[in-house]
Amino acid sequence: MTHSERHRKFFRQRPRLNPAHKIVLGFLGVILLGAFLLCLPISARNRHWMNFLDAIFTSTSAVCVTGLSVINVAFSLSVFGQIVLLLLIQIGGLGFMSLTTMFMLLLRKKITLKDRLVIKEALNQDENRGLVRLTRNIVIMTLVIEALGFLLLLYPLVAANGAKGVWQAAFTAISAFCNAGFDIIGDCSLMGFAGNVAVNLSVMLLIVLGGIGFTVIMDIGKNKGNFKKLSVHSKIVLVATFVLILSGCAFYFGVEYANAATIGNMHPGKKLLAALFQSVTTRTAGFATISQNAMTPAGKFGTMLLMFIGASPGSTGGGIKTTSTVILLLVTLSGIRKNGDITVNKRKIGTHSARKAVSILVAGMLVVITSTFLLLIIERGNTVDNAGLLTFENTLFECFSAFGTVGLSCGLTPLLSYGGKIVLMLVMFFGRVGIITIGLMFMQNKSTDDKIKYPDASIMVG
Repeated sequence: MTHSERHRKFFRQRPRLNPAHKIVLGFLGVILLGAFLLCLPISARNRHWMNFLDAIFTSTSAVCVTGLSVINVAFSLSVFGQIVLLLLIQIGGLGFMSLTTMFMLLLRKKITLKDRLVIKEALNQDENRGLVRLTRNIVIMTLVIEALGFLLLLYPLVAANGAKGVWQAAFTAISAFCNAGFDIIGDCSLMGFAGNVAVNLSVMLLIVLGGIGFTVIMDIGKNKGNFKKLSVHSKIVLVATFVLILSGCAFYFGVEYANAATIGNMHPGKKLLAALFQSVTTRTAGFATISQNAMTPAGKFGTMLLMFIGASPGSTGGGIKTTSTVILLLVTLSGIRKNGDITVNKRKIGTHSARKAVSILVAGMLVVITSTFLLLIIERGNTVDNAGLLTFENTLFECFSAFGTVGLSCGLTPLLSYGGKIVLMLVMFFGRVGIITIGLMFMQNKSTDDKIKYPDASIMVG
């Protein structure tokens, strides 16, 4: 065999990357580049090199739009470092494929079929048509909404913090829409603005718009807000979001009403505002106007459930998603009633969607349970344990927050050991990229129609 023949054989046998491989490797590449830039002395206020593990944790949290942090962003990072962090948040919120596609369009590069397959997987779409136009609309829509958020936050933040409020408004607007939860205002998130209606409503609006998904926003625009004309997907997302926000607000208002460490000492109007903000921010945003560690056990548990549900498909948020939750509830009701088909709004929910929702739920719970076990084992006797924070409740809270890419914290994350930080990084990555996407990396492409049909097994369930 000649050298040229061996060369051709090598490239023929080389494993081909499927869209899932490209998405995962793309995220990893952005995280590593971000970690390198954050390590540089120019990124730190004290002009020293940052610990690489802290840098890669911060980069992972930004790209995965989580907000958990082992450093104080406002005081540790220079303006250059904050710009790097903001770019990572923007890339993570939009998805690197969306930005790559826009650059290719600007450079007049051809979008190949392989590129379209990756875009389809990254944007969670069902078909290849209109993907480039969809990507362009997503980028434009993002910039417009973030600009609007900047204008809404500009006056209250400048009034509170002077000229630096301009940069704070821009950073907060992008971080809120991308559901990242990072802020450069201080060391206690937005607690100093707990009673500021303008800041609260502006941030909540950005969080909700970022969390319902780009497809839903465009559907609303196309149908001029006519609910009856919206797609079934959009209707499910909007109704589920509305119900979760209102029920969450009522829940926090009730369980935290007399808790002096959170909203107990506030007047009723401010209590209601804080409860509403807490309900909205648990949907993968990560900003806080009350102390998470000071909440009642019931408040913490409710937060865990809302963080696990998360935002909606095709959005900047994480979690198992609102649509998956609705489908799981419908599957449960159908099983209880022993109905054949699962329907909503006179439309049948396919078996594939039901199976996918169950898979996401089970895989998500396995990730949270496994990571909680690992943290409880790894951190025993370490700094976080000696500080009295390593309780089962707090550890589970942190893992739910990482998987849902929320960023709310009971104070464990900054005190974790190297092993604990690595565990949370993996959980954040799984939560952002998607367990299904990561699972597809290790599966061979097979025909959906099995050639062999097996008889049903008689198994007692329940």
